[in-house]
Amino acid sequence: MTDKQPPSLNLIERMAQRLAQQKEAGTSSGVIGAPSPVLDAESAARREPRINGIEAARPPVSAEVRRSAAPPEAVRQPASADLRRAVPPAAAPTPDTMRPAPTVERSHEVHLDFRVLRQNGMITPDNMSSVISNEFRGIKRKLLQKARDINTRAAVNNLVMVTSTLPGEGKTFTSMNLAMSLAAERGLQVLLVDADVIRPSVGNMFKSIPKEGLTDLLLGQNIRVSDIMCRCAEIPNLAVMFSGRAHADSPELISSGRMVELCKDLSSRYPDRIIVIDTPPVLASSEPATLASYVHQLIMVVAADQTDRHQLRKSLESVAACKNISLLFNKAPRWNEAEYTPYYGYATTANAAPPAASS
Repeated sequence: MTDKQPPSLNLIERMAQRLAQQKEAGTSSGVIGAPSPVLDAESAARREPRINGIEAARPPVSAEVRRSAAPPEAVRQPASADLRRAVPPAAAPTPDTMRPAPTVERSHEVHLDFRVLRQNGMITPDNMSSVISNEFRGIKRKLLQKARDINTRAAVNNLVMVTSTLPGEGKTFTSMNLAMSLAAERGLQVLLVDADVIRPSVGNMFKSIPKEGLTDLLLGQNIRVSDIMCRCAEIPNLAVMFSGRAHADSPELISSGRMVELCKDLSSRYPDRIIVIDTPPVLASSEPATLASYVHQLIMVVAADQTDRHQLRKSLESVAACKNISLLFNKAPRWNEAEYTPYYGYATTANAAPPAASS
């Protein structure tokens, strides 16, 4: 019996058989990364010559093989797009969210009692050209020369203590008028502190003053400086710190270490401010002698025909720790000041016709 020879295979059949063998070999081996039949078929077809002028037909590539042969980026892009849609980008931080707005501490507001000021012959904001106003204008000029730095003009020696030898010499009168005169300066802030906790008098010049004040702060009752600092409505540059509630140990509070720390803090915190401290009389209380070593300037009020030489010398020795002491003569006899009054009254006669020049 004669065996028949297998028919010869054409180019297409040989290629299909070869692809089938390679596919079976890759499946049986289970090796990851086996050569792709699609790539081999395409490369082989490109390498085969033309047959009778007709290009060899390429086997169709299935959609499943085409998806597996796609580059990894094509698969990951839709997932990343879905992720971007699912998780929205964080909103850009605005200045308000990055940095919270600072809280502005507003001081309490008090009003001057014009009736009491006029009765005591004191300065009033509506009459800054009076004789008493001009007198304190000269006093504040000398005080500012010592308080300001020569080069920077900053208020470095800004703690000013006002006291007297005996009660009734006019220390509160001086403190109040000096504070209002200083507050009239442009670019200068003034703080008036009523440290005479035994007989406070600064509060009598204002209406509806708060109950809390200096003594409550010194007692450490969870009170800040801004809580007891009151702004004068009629004089924007003037702030007042009243004495506060009376306590049995109020005199000891003025000479305590907390009071010393408060003075240092007020001086360093407000370099553009003059702090005027109204204290008790020197011979009536021992507290001024303690504060004298911490203030920069001291004004000793001396009333005419009230304090003798011996009492004044004793009080000056008590406050000798202050290196800058000035004497203010109060309740002096009225002098003939006719030549000064018309000049300083120019504001009230601004519309008057100028006097005729004499030939």
